Amino acid sequence: MKRKPLLRRAFRTFFRNWGAYTTLVVVINFLMLGVVVPLTTYSTSLILRINDVPYISYTNVGWLFTKRLVAVGELGLLLIIILALVFWQFAFLLFGIQNIAEKQNQRLTGVALTAFKNLGHLRVGSFLFFLGYFVLILPLTDIYLNSPLLSKVQVPIFLFEAIDKKWLFMVLVLMVYGLLFYLGIRLIQVLPLMILNRQAAFTAAKKSWQMTRHNSWRYFWRIVVLGVISVLTTTLLSGILYQVQLYFDQKTNPVAFVSAIINMGLLSIWQYIIGAFSLVVFMLVLIFNLDDHGGQLTVAITSTKHRGRRRRTLATLLVLLFLGAQVTYNAVYLKGALLTRPLTISHRGVDDGNGVQNTIPALNRTSREKPDYVEMDIHETKDHQFVLMHDENLENLAGVNKAPHQLTLKQLTRLKVHENGHTAHIASFDNYLSAAEHDHQKLLVEIKTTNYDSPNMLQLFIKRYEKRLLRDHDRIHSLDYHVITGLKKHAPKLFVSYILPFNFSFPETKANAYTMEETTLNQDFVDQAHNRKQQVYAWTVDNDDDMTRMIFLNVDGIITDNLHELQVNLETNFDHPSYAQRLLIYSDELQDVSDSSGMPEN
Repeated sequence: MKRKPLLRRAFRTFFRNWGAYTTLVVVINFLMLGVVVPLTTYSTSLILRINDVPYISYTNVGWLFTKRLVAVGELGLLLIIILALVFWQFAFLLFGIQNIAEKQNQRLTGVALTAFKNLGHLRVGSFLFFLGYFVLILPLTDIYLNSPLLSKVQVPIFLFEAIDKKWLFMVLVLMVYGLLFYLGIRLIQVLPLMILNRQAAFTAAKKSWQMTRHNSWRYFWRIVVLGVISVLTTTLLSGILYQVQLYFDQKTNPVAFVSAIINMGLLSIWQYIIGAFSLVVFMLVLIFNLDDHGGQLTVAITSTKHRGRRRRTLATLLVLLFLGAQVTYNAVYLKGALLTRPLTISHRGVDDGNGVQNTIPALNRTSREKPDYVEMDIHETKDHQFVLMHDENLENLAGVNKAPHQLTLKQLTRLKVHENGHTAHIASFDNYLSAAEHDHQKLLVEIKTTNYDSPNMLQLFIKRYEKRLLRDHDRIHSLDYHVITGLKKHAPKLFVSYILPFNFSFPETKANAYTMEETTLNQDFVDQAHNRKQQVYAWTVDNDDDMTRMIFLNVDGIITDNLHELQVNLETNFDHPSYAQRLLIYSDELQDVSDSSGMPEN
């Protein structure tokens, strides 16, 4: 590799035409988010609706392949289309950046058409390669090279929660992540080679491997430098605008309000610019690296004449429309009209380890903090009663290698469980209900199921507890879809939420709400739920930044292990915060929800 200052060259190239590069990134971003993503989302929902598939999850994979094979085929075809669109997105960006850098003066429509034509040389093997490359490798370098279409390629947090106490598994996971990131660096030149040099997928992979040999650290260093520049400049600007807003907050309310709108607008515009800067500079480095390795750009974009005045007029109108929409959004946001205060839900009835999960002493302590709901778990026992327990085995908490269905309620309630330095007896559901009623605490009851449950388990639950739960305004949720359908059929007045560990697509169910693992929860899911008069609860949200992100998604409830931290976060966001404080929160959230191109999603 020639030791040329690629990053410095990329900086200079970007700043010579920063306006054009930013426009290019903004256009593709809004095209993907405003057109492509909604179309693919609608197509997925249409396939599920036509084929009478209520939801997609790991729990019904076998059913899909045995009972809904046509739907599986249609979803597979849609996956191929999505992979092609992701490839087209990167082709558009690379051709557009090349077009601007080499002053080829091509219209964006021409760039888009060239990118579309580039799909013609793809073969079946390329799509098989993309399936691994886009899904496994590319997201690990998603600071710059990612797509809104890949936003759901995430590892759910609950998987880490399941292994975080087993250090060997955690070490293995970290090793896998390290390996995938290394592969992502070694194959970083694949897309430029395929798009600009029109190489086959596996040929491009081999060439990228050669180009990055002994140079992986250089790519890593460039990623770090760009990331530091982005974070530091945004943090500095946010700090300056925060101090400015503190000054204006001491003036009259109209002055403070107008100042806040302007400052929010400046933050948003900067986020667009710095997002475009990071993406374009990194892609310029990849392009320049091809030149340094003697790469021949076999796809050229033909220069065309255009009417500059018409183009400038259209660009001006687009900018004015954007600014108008941004000002409107800022004004509504600052008045708090976009956000609804979510319910606070204590996960398994504890707050920051203040007791043993799913036990009455922990419930008593947590209920004093007045959460809206306490979430807890029940299993059926050997004698067809119900007991408080999350795990399917008692080994972890009680030191007994038995499952709840193997013991009677009397045997279970004699056992003690230990956690967080606390000890308590396992509680029956009846006693836990009585304790909650005594504390005036509403419950979110998770019904756990196993293959060993009695055939009439749900009927027994409804007969014993329906009236009591309705009287206490308690709610129910479950991972088992049969529980959801059974409750809505036989106890329709009960409020029932379906737990989804992964957001593959929006489900078609009669549930009152969805309890969604927060990693893949997005604005589109929340909006669809609200449009159908269904609620959304996010779980398990323990980090302050994640809590804020869920608030900005406008979820209806947040399930957390850190109840007090959530309550403080809500006070900051909703209890009459100053414009300066809301500006600071907006700045943090703007960086957290920026999409793959660095563009904020308002």
